[in-house]
Amino acid sequence: MQSFTPQLRRGFAGSAALSALLLAAAPAQAAEADSGPIVSELLVTGQKQAETTSGAKLDLPAAQTPQSISVITRDELDLRGVGSLNQAVRFTAGVAPETRGNTAGRYDQLNLRGFSPDRYLDGLRLIDSSNGYNQSQIDIALIDRIEVVKGPASALYGLSSPGGLIAMSSKLPRFETLGEAALTVGDYGYWNGAFDLGGVLDKDGRFAARVAGVVSRSDTQIRLTEAERYAITPSITWKIDDKTSWTLAYAYQDDPKTGAYGAVPLRGSVLPNPNGRIARDFFDSEPAFDRFSRTQQAVSSFFTRELGAGWSFRQNARFMRVESEYRSVYIQGLAPDLRTLNRGAAASVEGVDGFTLDNQVSGKFQTGAAAHAAVFGLDYQHTGQTEAAGFGDAPPLDAFKPVYGAPVAFPATTFSVRMNLNQTGVYAQDQVSLGGWRVLLSGRFDWVDISQYDRLAQSTSALSQDKFTGRAGLLYVFDNGLAPYASYATSFQPQTTVDAKGQLLPPTEGEQVEIGLKYQPRIWNALVTLSLYDLRQTNVATQDPKGAPGISIAAGEIRSRGVELEGRATPVRGLQLNGAYTYLDNLVTKDNSGLQGARPYGVPQQTASAFGVYTFQEGAAAGLGLGGGVRYLGHGFNGVVGDGKVKIPEATLFDLIANYDLGRLDGRWRGLTLSANVNNLFDKRYITSCYATMWCWYGSGRTAQATLRYRW
Repeated sequence: MQSFTPQLRRGFAGSAALSALLLAAAPAQAAEADSGPIVSELLVTGQKQAETTSGAKLDLPAAQTPQSISVITRDELDLRGVGSLNQAVRFTAGVAPETRGNTAGRYDQLNLRGFSPDRYLDGLRLIDSSNGYNQSQIDIALIDRIEVVKGPASALYGLSSPGGLIAMSSKLPRFETLGEAALTVGDYGYWNGAFDLGGVLDKDGRFAARVAGVVSRSDTQIRLTEAERYAITPSITWKIDDKTSWTLAYAYQDDPKTGAYGAVPLRGSVLPNPNGRIARDFFDSEPAFDRFSRTQQAVSSFFTRELGAGWSFRQNARFMRVESEYRSVYIQGLAPDLRTLNRGAAASVEGVDGFTLDNQVSGKFQTGAAAHAAVFGLDYQHTGQTEAAGFGDAPPLDAFKPVYGAPVAFPATTFSVRMNLNQTGVYAQDQVSLGGWRVLLSGRFDWVDISQYDRLAQSTSALSQDKFTGRAGLLYVFDNGLAPYASYATSFQPQTTVDAKGQLLPPTEGEQVEIGLKYQPRIWNALVTLSLYDLRQTNVATQDPKGAPGISIAAGEIRSRGVELEGRATPVRGLQLNGAYTYLDNLVTKDNSGLQGARPYGVPQQTASAFGVYTFQEGAAAGLGLGGGVRYLGHGFNGVVGDGKVKIPEATLFDLIANYDLGRLDGRWRGLTLSANVNNLFDKRYITSCYATMWCWYGSGRTAQATLRYRW
């Protein structure tokens, strides 16, 4: 099954208990002095409410939005020592992160409600190759905030995954002075240096600038591999007048080394093998041949103009280019001795350009007793990509006593395409407030043109389609803070698979019904969301029963049903609680190739998490934060033809965290903090998922790191 979402040919898809998760804020005194204002915090103090900007393209209270949305702030990312998007969403309901465990750090491979989510940066979709290895990735050190929007989002964003999207916000200029420098060191030769500087440039306060950057290096948890990154993001804001501002941002990231992308076979990892268990750091490729390098650049523009009477115009635009070179030796089969791996070789050179533009007019107005918050928009995106790839054979390897150095012939090019996608959409949304009622209505119409040129066969396939998608939600806010809601939403997603005539299949379609309950008590800071949903994706590519093997038609269906419970609270000063639980019933309900009744890989049926830190406010330990967490990953399945329903064992992982405000020891150290994080404390050996008998992935082993951070 292939679709226009980032999917890699080597398998990248697509008794309830609530655990209490604890998250500690930095000491109140240090937070006031050393960090800038937190924008739209999920956990707030006083009368402030959590807000979502991505779920509705408006600043709306999360507790009054008829949709399940999770927000992860910069403070939380720093507290947990997060180094990637996968790590960032480990404690979020509905998300199954780290599909490939301790490998594939080069990609943001995860599932949201059973599907691979789209990723957005500052309201604009990140570009990726549709069916190759060239996937963009934003370093987490350059991110200020993350929103996880669950369920179909096409009504506002156009083509998108039915599972939802992950919206990240960059570190952009503020009209205040800020400064931060951090050095992190850890095991596996890991070190990371990051900085974030910004402030007003002129005495009139018209210009503000910010620059954030990071340099990192690691040996990774897979032998004979390294990861290396250099990134910088300068930006400047011009406050043209009291009603108009314009921000320009440039982003550059170079990843000359990106670790491993390999796997281990089912026998020797999940299932017994008479030769023993394959090592967790096993490397299935060849050091002299293996390579993945990536360079990405982006220029972004954000323009805002206040129109008066509560209305404003906003235009966001970005041009982005990503280039990559990929070479790998990978497992193709296991010999009868159950130790010799038959291997293949792959090589690919890819480039993708993308231009995205979103024009919005938003405002608030009254019609009688009803208050409206509306947004109208027109957006456009173009993606052009090229890929030249080849696949061949490679020498075998002993999985238990590997000897590397065998020569690998560079594969001849067997796949070479050029693809272009153009999408234009118009959309409108209105949230109506009448007493305790909140009604959210969204509608969008899209025109999509896709063409794919096969440079080897010298043939072209094309598809033009228009599509309407919508969303309707209803929520009622009771005086006690309870807010039940119901919603209906649809989505669509173009595919790159072709039929027997060489024509592109029509887009997949998503449809979701969701009901839920939100609770925001009046006496202390908390937000709890319970959601139940039924989500279906139709028109999925599957085998054509009248065609030769490998010929597809759009007749498949995947169903995802689930229950999600997530809550955050700050019952006392210095203590925050956060719990998350997910039950997910994900199933292929229609398929012609033998997958019907199977469960998509990388989606545990149940997950739960608990995390927390308490920061002492008084006494000799004032400024010291201590805590920890637990993550439960339930059983998963590999649903590949011929493998049967092999159950992936469950796993429970523990984390520790400690931090200290050194300014409490000596005023001259004000702004200096020291923190330590240990993930998978007991070094639990576990498997995150198996795509096929040859492709299983170990989860990350124990990692420990310490960070010295200075803010001024």
